[in-house]
Amino acid sequence: MNNRLPVYVDEIAFFFKDQINYLYTNNGEKFILDYTTLDEVEELVDPKLFYRANRQYIISSKAINSYKILENQKIIISLKSPNHQEEIDISREKAPSFRKWFED
Repeated sequence: MNNRLPVYVDEIAFFFKDQINYLYTNNGEKFILDYTTLDEVEELVDPKLFYRANRQYIISSKAINSYKILENQKIIISLKSPNHQEEIDISREKAPSFRKWFED
């Protein structure tokens, strides 16, 4: 039996792909998603609120604490607590689009 729980968009911190897809909330809760790929999830979320950081993460702008630009122009994102242990890499190629998305 599959239990389904509603999660409001404002509560979503990020989506994460491991063997399966997960949704993490701003409170640190973790839920398994029915979707098999992050591409499917990406098509459902508002691109103004969520950014596809890499193959494993789609992040909410509200969950970002800060970001740091490295020497090679890659970006490391630090999330707000309780998800602050997550550090998310953004490639040098995607860095300009991330900065434009986050700063708009």
